[in-house]
Amino acid sequence: MKALLCLGAGVAAGVSAARLGLLPPLEIEHARTAQVFIEAGLVVGLFCAGVKLTAPLDAAHWRVPLRLAVITMPVTAALTAGAAHVLLGLPLEEAVVLGVILAPTDPVLAACLEHPHLESRSATRSSLLAEGALSSSLALPLLALAIGFAGELDLGPLAMRWFALDVLWAIAGGALLGALLGTLGARALARLDARAETGWLAALLAASVLASTYGAAMMIDVNGLVAALAAGLVFSRGGIVWRGGRLTWGAGSRASRLARQLASGAGRIEHWLEVPAALLLGVLLASSAARPVLVLFALLFLVAVRPLAARLGIGAASRGRLPNEHSGDAERLAGGDRQELAWFGVRGIASLYYLFLALDGPSVANGGDLAAITFVVLATSIALHGLTALPLGKRPAGAQGSR
Repeated sequence: MKALLCLGAGVAAGVSAARLGLLPPLEIEHARTAQVFIEAGLVVGLFCAGVKLTAPLDAAHWRVPLRLAVITMPVTAALTAGAAHVLLGLPLEEAVVLGVILAPTDPVLAACLEHPHLESRSATRSSLLAEGALSSSLALPLLALAIGFAGELDLGPLAMRWFALDVLWAIAGGALLGALLGTLGARALARLDARAETGWLAALLAASVLASTYGAAMMIDVNGLVAALAAGLVFSRGGIVWRGGRLTWGAGSRASRLARQLASGAGRIEHWLEVPAALLLGVLLASSAARPVLVLFALLFLVAVRPLAARLGIGAASRGRLPNEHSGDAERLAGGDRQELAWFGVRGIASLYYLFLALDGPSVANGGDLAAITFVVLATSIALHGLTALPLGKRPAGAQGSR
């Protein structure tokens, strides 16, 4: 609800500034200015999401979020591209770019779904958080593929160059870099804070780990979003260790205390990011050339495209489990859980980042239309998901059984 109020305040401020001549219509040249703030917010949000994800390193806990990120996200992009091409008349190349922009869910504005009634749905919320973090970082190679489809990027024969550099190298390199620096940061904290009091020292080292990870990712040309997520995930667990023939988190009371403290701080930072992100979206919406037909497209996207793509993604995972952020155990995926996972999936700062990244290149001719569609879909998503989170959260967990 807070995000919705901030969105309304942003729209009101944007409309007032436009009438006073203080806010010019949105131009593509504004992309570089907004992109800096949005990129910083997304990187911090992904690091915080990694800090809050407490699931163990096993397939049972990550199967559903991975299917939502790896299957549901590309399906969402494809369905959105088709709908935008047919209903809005976008050229196919730009419709594909739009599909990728709207495909990832958001790890920051997911905080607007947190209500007291949803505490019993911690497993569902954790899966949505994990999906948002994974999809926001893994959409980068999809955008490169979409730009290559538009003829602005060399994909290589059968897209093998794209697959080798933008998928294998960028994602694997980013994950390994984040895990390495996160582990080094955790071990440095253990040496500097022998009594395990953490506090400000943990926060300072967390910021250092994030800054060094993202900077190093840019230097060696790997996926910095994946690196930030991996760094937060590993640092808050005390690093990765080899124990009992497998990789696992650092164990002990020190690692547990660090994880609790960092998760609490990450939650506060997410709420701080939620306010400027929603305000900025409201101002951008007021300065764009939004049309009533775009609201209908947004409703189609949220009511039909997302639920269909999500059900296709998790349909074969009926025996999967959801990570419980409080107990650390995996809960069986029930019918009510599948319905909530299909419905929820807030679009927010991740889509803004990919929009301005696309506008910064030469592949988009109708940048104003693309921006207007994105802003309307994001605003409608915040409104619908924010208003329905509370009544749906009052239903018993796993309601309606497991179909």
